[in-house]
Amino acid sequence: MKLLTKSTFYFLLLSVLAMVAGAALLYLTIKKVIYKQIDKSLITEKIIIQDQIEQTDTIPDFEATFGHQIEVKLFNYPVRNFQSIKDTDIYDSKTDSFIPLRYILSSGNTVEKKGFVITIFQIISEKNELLQDIELYMFFLFSSLLLISILINYLIARKLWRPFYNSVKIAGRFDIQSDIPLELPQTDIKEFSQLNEVFEKMTSKMRNDYLNLKEFSENASHEIQTPLAVIRSKTDLLMQQKNLNKESLSLIKSINESITKLFKLNQGLLLISKIENQVFHEMKTVSLKQIIVNGLDNYKEIMQLKKITVEMDAGDEAFVEMNDMLAEVMISNLLSNAVRFNTDGGFIKCHIDNMFLIITNPGLSVTINPEDLFKRFHKDGNNSQSVGLGLSIVKKIAESYGMNITYTCRDAIHEIKLQYRIKGIHSMHFKEIS
Repeated sequence: MKLLTKSTFYFLLLSVLAMVAGAALLYLTIKKVIYKQIDKSLITEKIIIQDQIEQTDTIPDFEATFGHQIEVKLFNYPVRNFQSIKDTDIYDSKTDSFIPLRYILSSGNTVEKKGFVITIFQIISEKNELLQDIELYMFFLFSSLLLISILINYLIARKLWRPFYNSVKIAGRFDIQSDIPLELPQTDIKEFSQLNEVFEKMTSKMRNDYLNLKEFSENASHEIQTPLAVIRSKTDLLMQQKNLNKESLSLIKSINESITKLFKLNQGLLLISKIENQVFHEMKTVSLKQIIVNGLDNYKEIMQLKKITVEMDAGDEAFVEMNDMLAEVMISNLLSNAVRFNTDGGFIKCHIDNMFLIITNPGLSVTINPEDLFKRFHKDGNNSQSVGLGLSIVKKIAESYGMNITYTCRDAIHEIKLQYRIKGIHSMHFKEIS
């Protein structure tokens, strides 16, 4: 939920509660004032009638004067002093409805100790209708005020938060590889201005760190490759000498294999660094099926030597939007593992549908969790030839394009499942690696 939407929601909730409480309080206050006037009128009429009784000892007829129903009873004995004002309803047979009344019931004694009871009924239907009208007007008034206040709050908040959203939008387009510095719009809001300063300092530091890391990686890779090439050339010269014994040849061969591993290790780490730094921006529509066909053709001689058969079940071309070089590296590593660690007389099954690419092959059972092989420098003890970076590179490439990859091994059957498409989405887009 957006911040503006959430703040508007809370404002709406609190405003509704406040206005309902205010409307209820105002309604009860108006009702109290009206009923107070009615009660005052009833008490005044009661006092007038009581004074007349005390002066004349007779029951006066004030119905025509006050326009209310008045009942007066006289007693030759004293009664208890009592006064009560209440509401009641009486049934009107003419209109077949109940009429709301407010009445006062008062009892007292005259100077001569004669008791009397006065009951005065006043019709309050007009007053209730007035309260209902007030209630209706208050509802429309407070509803209008609420809607207007919400609209005003939303417009003001949107205007106030516009610099923030603009800054976030510009910061989201920041390219760490670009030489263009982050330029955020000026604002007179202190908090947003401080936020912009933090953004600018942070992106500047990120840019400098990226350039330093990139320069270090490139220099380190170059400086490592040069002595490795020299060492390899020297070992090749040594192997060509005729006076070497078997032990010396074995040592030189071991040195040459270690140099090859160092070459692969250096290239793998450099490639992972480039993927993490998002160096590969070029996007193309590539066919994973075609890359697999081409890749299998490259391993044709090795597969013939190991008598490996290939089964291709491709119901889809598996088109994806990604860098073509990374696509070839990803598929090449998967096929390389399937060929190198396959058994003699084994097979490679490639299944492609509209969501998954699955590569299956037999091999030695792994002694660790297959998913751990996606971690950098994690390798199974049975595979001494591996440098522990191939599947890590595949995992990085898959994650950078929003793909999901899993590795399982059951009964010495290895299966790599790449979910290159999610719920019918036909292409993956490069995303930022966290």
